[in-house]
Amino acid sequence: MKKASKIAIGSGVGAVVLLGGVYVASYFVAGNQVPAKASVEGVAIGGQSPAEAVATLHAEFADQTERPFPVTAADLSATLDPATSGLGVDFDDTVRSAGGGFSWNPVDIVTTLTGGEDVPLVRTVDEAALREAVEGLTDDFTVEGTDGSLAFEEGRIVRTEAVQGVALLVDETVAAVSAAYTGGAESAEAAVTTEEPAITDAMVDAAVTEYAEPILSGPITLTHTTGSMQIAPAAIAEVTTFTVEGGALVPTIDGEALLAMESTVEAQRALDLNAPKDASFSFTGGTPAVVPAVAGEVLEPEPFTEAVRTAAVAEGEGRTVPLSVTTKEPEFTTAEAQAVLPKEVIGEFSTNFPYAAYRNTNLGRAASSVNGTVLMPGEIFSLNDTLGPRTAANGYVDGYVINQGRLVKESGGGISQAATTLYNAAFFAGYEDIEHKPHSLYFDRYPAGREATIYYGALDMRFRNDTEYPAIVQGYISKAAPGKRGTITFKIWSQRTYTKVESTELRKSDFYNGEERVVTDENCEPQAPIQGFTVTWQRLFYQGSDVVKRENYRWKYAAGDKITCAEPQS
Repeated sequence: MKKASKIAIGSGVGAVVLLGGVYVASYFVAGNQVPAKASVEGVAIGGQSPAEAVATLHAEFADQTERPFPVTAADLSATLDPATSGLGVDFDDTVRSAGGGFSWNPVDIVTTLTGGEDVPLVRTVDEAALREAVEGLTDDFTVEGTDGSLAFEEGRIVRTEAVQGVALLVDETVAAVSAAYTGGAESAEAAVTTEEPAITDAMVDAAVTEYAEPILSGPITLTHTTGSMQIAPAAIAEVTTFTVEGGALVPTIDGEALLAMESTVEAQRALDLNAPKDASFSFTGGTPAVVPAVAGEVLEPEPFTEAVRTAAVAEGEGRTVPLSVTTKEPEFTTAEAQAVLPKEVIGEFSTNFPYAAYRNTNLGRAASSVNGTVLMPGEIFSLNDTLGPRTAANGYVDGYVINQGRLVKESGGGISQAATTLYNAAFFAGYEDIEHKPHSLYFDRYPAGREATIYYGALDMRFRNDTEYPAIVQGYISKAAPGKRGTITFKIWSQRTYTKVESTELRKSDFYNGEERVVTDENCEPQAPIQGFTVTWQRLFYQGSDVVKRENYRWKYAAGDKITCAEPQS
């Protein structure tokens, strides 16, 4: 080989060796630093070693990586704690993505020494931790939907706004947060589902305009033939509620409640309706006869409600509406009354009374008040209710009553004789004894024990028609006159349940006497002694000749003191 060739070869080898040395040196220089122009989201790390670059990134981004991550949906919001939500940052990987680290690729070496670019921070997501954290936000993104409402309160319109229901979609929100976080966004939009209320604000608005405001605009007038009635808006509002029908909010008027209102009942009188009258009984020529039933007119809730609704939401003349009135047959018809017409006297009794003008007046008033009283099956007769207060305004005069063992004058005195007589008529009719109390002192014009006293507001005489047949009571008196005793009689007409009802003998025993007293009151009335005793008896109910029922009775009479009146001592 020629010397020149050897020199050339030697020179070539030397150049290669030199270039190799330079390449290797460049590898080590480049591998120990980040590209000169490299940065991460604007933070320069060029020329730094990877470790220095990681430290730089830690210092620059520490605040961002620890800051709560906002999640929002409309006006709802919450935050995620990155440390517990699986949201992190990989600084080493970030540096590597910027070009930091050893590489034999000459392009990489050249880039490290002369190039570089801005890269994003490598953000990491732990999907399991993020899902658990998002599930913890459920309450923050849950809104209970509320329907709008409309009502009347004390004659005013009261409404509530509708609220849209909201619920968090966990899977979609996890994906949204992951994408937003890894993409470098500062917040994420939660995925939610919404539910519209059944009653919207628009529905309430329409109902206020179409119904609520017209209802309160003024009274309505309902007409029938020559009569009419007015109903105030406050009364209609009180019984009106709003419900959904066909996608709209409409009023529902409780016609039955409106009809029952005192103001409506009073207003109905102006309609001049004829109420149905049940068949009844009265005396004709001294015997019971049927009083025919009469059909009447009534306001049925359904047509009444429809008329009210039509008028209430109308304007002007439209607020006057004709009423549809229903003809109603009586509950107890003439035919039914004929079938159970009282045909015979099933219980009667008479008692005598001595002459006294007050007795004729008071007993006559009592007999006429009771006369003609109809007692339907199951009904209870009350003598106090039938007679009313024994006052002068009610036709009664002063007479004697027993007060603390003494006879004293009071208005309506002597009425207990009517109670005793009617009690015995009911006794022999077989009716159920509901309430009665014999006198405390015995008077020989009454059957011992089988008698009754009454006192308005305190003592009553009551019995029940416990049979299946109606009854009518007949009462009258034969007036007393000087030297002539009077008589009061009560008869109960019906149809028989028992063949007969009788009383056993009234057995008296254990007689005793009272005291003698001198009374100096200016209202003193002298009183003869009245013997006290005990009396027992039974009521017997017969079917044919057999006693099918017995009732036991017992009463103890007090002894009446002998009372002598004297002048008050001065």
